[in-house]
Amino acid sequence: MIKRLLPPLLVVALAIVIFSTLISTRPQAPTQDRPSQAVLVDTQRIDFADLSPTLTLYGRLEAPQMANLRAAVTADVLEVHVFDGQQVKQGDVLIELDPQEAQLALDQAAAELALIDAQIAAEQSQLKRNEALLSTQQQLVDLAKAAVNRAEKLQQSQLSSQALLDESISLQQQQNLTLKQRQFDIQDHPIRIAELNARRQQAQAQLNRAELDLSRTVITAPFDGRISSRQIAKGDRVQIGDALMTLYDMQQLELRASISQRYLVDIYPVLEKQSLNATAQIAGQQYQFELQRLAGEVNANVAGRDGLFRLKGEPGPLAVGEFVSVQLTLPQRGNSIAIPYSALYGLDRVYRVRDNRLEAVQVSKIGDYSDQDGKSRLLIQSQDLQQGDIIITTQLPNAINGLAVSVKGE
Repeated sequence: MIKRLLPPLLVVALAIVIFSTLISTRPQAPTQDRPSQAVLVDTQRIDFADLSPTLTLYGRLEAPQMANLRAAVTADVLEVHVFDGQQVKQGDVLIELDPQEAQLALDQAAAELALIDAQIAAEQSQLKRNEALLSTQQQLVDLAKAAVNRAEKLQQSQLSSQALLDESISLQQQQNLTLKQRQFDIQDHPIRIAELNARRQQAQAQLNRAELDLSRTVITAPFDGRISSRQIAKGDRVQIGDALMTLYDMQQLELRASISQRYLVDIYPVLEKQSLNATAQIAGQQYQFELQRLAGEVNANVAGRDGLFRLKGEPGPLAVGEFVSVQLTLPQRGNSIAIPYSALYGLDRVYRVRDNRLEAVQVSKIGDYSDQDGKSRLLIQSQDLQQGDIIITTQLPNAINGLAVSVKGE
């Protein structure tokens, strides 16, 4: 059977060998290099200039002049005359408290002062009385002494009894005691007056405090401003120190915005001599701000410092806590280049065109810039770019070094 199958197998093997030989020895078609297709791009010529970059910052409005009004007395709330968001003038009545308790305290303090004044008057009258009676009392002492002398002579002459002498001596001692008492009263008068005057000063202070407490039952606006919140309503009972209302001075609004550390190097020396201007577009209205100072405390979680911008002009509808985007105009920077945002690749790269091929160039961003037409552009600097260089402004998803490009218009 093997002999029967062998001839067909040999034929198949021979055919495979012949086919392989023909394939391997066939002539190769010549290959042609396909030219790479150039990408059409927009470009810009590099033109160095001294330009002022603008820095976009974000922050919130604050009011350094903000008053937290609190109750100075314990009383019931009679009336609340203002509401949240309402504008008030200095001296406007905001809250009225029930004055009855304060009036009672005032009446009591006035009565205490009147009582002490009466005691002082009585002491002065007693002094005059003691001084008037002092000479008379001295005469009575002299008479008593003379009576004792007569009684002693009579007793020695046995013309009077011992009892009469004792009675004369007792009367003399009583008169001496009365005289000394009046003398002591006169000597102690300054001490008693000083004590009464001290009590009077204390009573006067209590009266002044009571008058002040009575006046504090009417709470007025300490300055022109806007009510930001109120914590009480008519009928509430408030204790000393309870929060009543908060208002802030609208003319002293400030914007607090964080400034990155890399921009502070340029800002520090300028702020020592002058302020920097900034603008913000809020609710369709443009506002002017002025960077006056930097915060005195650095936030540990932020690489930079807060800048404090004073609002220039009227605040209009602006309110404390409002989120604001502001454009700060920085000092001029030499050798600056204004480019479209689309020209930047990543964070620090543009592409220069040389011999119709792309070449990556490192750049550093220094801020934004508004050109004469009001268009917003990016301001950069680079030591690797030269005056007149051409960079692409088209954002290509596959931009790499060596990519072939074709410039529009050429």
